[in-house]
Amino acid sequence: MINNLRKLIFLTLLILVSCKQNNVTNGDFTKAYVSLQGSDKIAIIDVDRGELIDEVEVDFINTGDRPHYIVIDEIHRTWYVTLISSGYICKFDLDTDQLLDSVFVGNQPALMDIDRERQILYVSRFMPMPSMGMEGTNSQLIHKIDAKSMIILDTEDVGASSPHGIALSNDGSVLWVASNEASHFFKIPTSTFGPSNYQAQNFQLGYDVPVNYEINDNIYNALELVLNNDDTQLFVSCSGKGEVRVFDTINGDSLKYYATGTMPWHMAISKDDKYLYTTNRMSNNVVQTDLLSGNTKTFTIDNLIMPDGVALTVDDSKLLVGSSMGDAVYIVDAQSMILLHSIFFTDINMDMDGEMNMNNMHMPTGLAIVQE
Repeated sequence: MINNLRKLIFLTLLILVSCKQNNVTNGDFTKAYVSLQGSDKIAIIDVDRGELIDEVEVDFINTGDRPHYIVIDEIHRTWYVTLISSGYICKFDLDTDQLLDSVFVGNQPALMDIDRERQILYVSRFMPMPSMGMEGTNSQLIHKIDAKSMIILDTEDVGASSPHGIALSNDGSVLWVASNEASHFFKIPTSTFGPSNYQAQNFQLGYDVPVNYEINDNIYNALELVLNNDDTQLFVSCSGKGEVRVFDTINGDSLKYYATGTMPWHMAISKDDKYLYTTNRMSNNVVQTDLLSGNTKTFTIDNLIMPDGVALTVDDSKLLVGSSMGDAVYIVDAQSMILLHSIFFTDINMDMDGEMNMNNMHMPTGLAIVQE
């Protein structure tokens, strides 16, 4: 009788342990995809544990492909990456991380946005950056790509050099694009996208720039565009001015601006539109701005060097930051801006003079997060 009771207790414990393990396995799992521009890889990170779990090769040409920016389509279980040096957009399976397809667009495909419902990708083409070993010709082009077949459907010439920042409205009806060299941004109805007699509306980033968007004044140097969650405001990181400017999406009027730091780069906005997060490339920090009060909090750490990509988890609880010249990704509490985890891709390589060895850098840049 006692032996039977012991067996029953033992079996019950096994069942409880098994159920607990299943609950952990079946629970939410947050992972991040990070483009390693210096090593032609995509790193996959377990955000909850703060661990590197896999790497995906995107090395197609001997001279370097330079993966730059990533978007994820959770609905159709795919993710996409721009290769700025080889000129390709690559499509991967979100479940297996296997390459599915690719399309060649030409020099310097930069940022993307995606219409998940219609499975349409919009891709900006920007200028070559000789300081980063890039060669090519300037572009004025935005591409519209069928994400199912990876065929270019249309190409829009915005008329201004180096379109870089790009943002799509929630309903997919309006595409916003900013030139990095001319201090203008454009409002493009997607229904008129492509070769047509229609000229998209253009707006000056400030009153101190030429009215003509064909002039490369290089005053504001817009880097990224982000829409707030109801599409009423457009945020523009102006790396040349050290600020983020906010515009009304109905009439293009300037609403306000936030000083963030030297050379603001990429941005993220919380789902309640309360907080703006900005990486400041030459200040070596990330600034959280309270959009209601204007108060700020700053995250910085010794190895945060030229921060690039930034992304929030689905619940806005964690912020991921890529240190492009520090070879690290940092996971930060999005409220307190306190460090939670650090993921290093290599030791920092120094030469005999104590300078960083650029030949061995992974250079984490673009970040995209998915919750499974």
